[in-house]
Amino acid sequence: MLRSEHYTPDEIATLLSKEKNIYFIGIGGVSMSSLAEITAKAGCRVAGSDRVLSALTDALTKDGIKVYEGHNAENCRGFTVFAYNSAIHEDNPEYAYAKKNGYTLIHRADLLGYVVTFFDISVGVAGTHGKSTSTAMLGSALEAAGLDPTVLNGAVMRDINSTYRRGSDKCLCFEACEYTDSFLSFYPKIALVLNIGYDHADYFKTANDYIASFKKYISQSPCAVVNVDSESGRKAVQGYTGKLVTCSLNGSADVYAENLNTDGLPEFDAMYKGKKYAHIKLGVYGMHNVCNALCCIGACIMLGIDGGAAAEGISKFKGVARRFELKGEYNGAKIYDDYAHHPDEIKATLSIARKCTKGRLYVAFQSHTYSRTKKFYTDFINAFESCDEVIYCDIYPAREVDTLGMSAEKLAADTSNGVYKGDFHGAAAYLKSILKPDDAAVIMGAGNANAVIIQDLIK
Repeated sequence: MLRSEHYTPDEIATLLSKEKNIYFIGIGGVSMSSLAEITAKAGCRVAGSDRVLSALTDALTKDGIKVYEGHNAENCRGFTVFAYNSAIHEDNPEYAYAKKNGYTLIHRADLLGYVVTFFDISVGVAGTHGKSTSTAMLGSALEAAGLDPTVLNGAVMRDINSTYRRGSDKCLCFEACEYTDSFLSFYPKIALVLNIGYDHADYFKTANDYIASFKKYISQSPCAVVNVDSESGRKAVQGYTGKLVTCSLNGSADVYAENLNTDGLPEFDAMYKGKKYAHIKLGVYGMHNVCNALCCIGACIMLGIDGGAAAEGISKFKGVARRFELKGEYNGAKIYDDYAHHPDEIKATLSIARKCTKGRLYVAFQSHTYSRTKKFYTDFINAFESCDEVIYCDIYPAREVDTLGMSAEKLAADTSNGVYKGDFHGAAAYLKSILKPDDAAVIMGAGNANAVIIQDLIK
């Protein structure tokens, strides 16, 4: 992964005040496309390229930003500042062109850290799980409160069908990812931490390394909102000297839930230091979303937002794409798309799916990276106990090659209710052969299996 140099927000500000141009290598990425729009709006000459064009690049073109299909050194001549993300390698011709000519190369994370400084109010939403959902949920609350937030998210927000909400220059709500310590470049005014488990074992070698990264993320901001239900969360806030709001499901924090009802969509009284802040009716299922909502409420309290406005915005939120998203039906069985790729996320999604399913519950699962599969192997094979059968598809390698002896066949053999189909079309054909009315199938994982399987089932 490329990231040989780091730039502070002040260094980037000085650079762009002189150069006033920036070329995005991989401009079609969720975060990169948003950053391209924001920097163009700030007065920079902006262009970029991506391997394939998409709805995100089409939107950039409509806004007057030049986008090239494919990477070619000829595309970027005349530019002296280049932005790139972790998907870009040294053999990329545009990256190589910039490197050869001694031009400035800025990693996406550092550029986002610079963009954060544009806003008077900034909330960085971090955590092992739930970042995209909570970023959109908080954005909805901030909008209801009249703050007109700019929102940068890692998943499509269903109400606007985009990962990016262009709001005012005053308030920013954004997803802050911990992978490769990216969020240490962001410096939000409020560091919000939903939960701290352990993930990304290819980068964080131990759970303590992972916690230490979150602790540093929190320490860099003057204000923090942190869920302290876990020991990891409590460790991360030890010694923090800024303004802190703690959140907990069980009442041992500043913000907590009382009179919780989860018979249908959850509702509860959100309490703050013993007093009722608001009655919350969620528009999404799951106890994990109750925890997410409590952290969003903590941020609203930190910002002085009225409880009624916060409750209105949170209740309007209906979820983001690929989070237990109903895509259609096959033979009377409901077909859902879900991004879960960590054992804790799988269990949370299946707890919702089981409540919503009258018949049998099936999962087609594609594990994400060999390192994660190996690190949480036992947890994965135990995560599907509540479904009738899990159909394993070949592992999505992302940035890795298999040197660990991990495979979907092995997972299936070691899972009591597992079966291996590997090929996506084969998995879809198998589901077609077994699905009956009132059943449900969840196509699960952060890879690319969902697009093929769901299309085969509901076309």
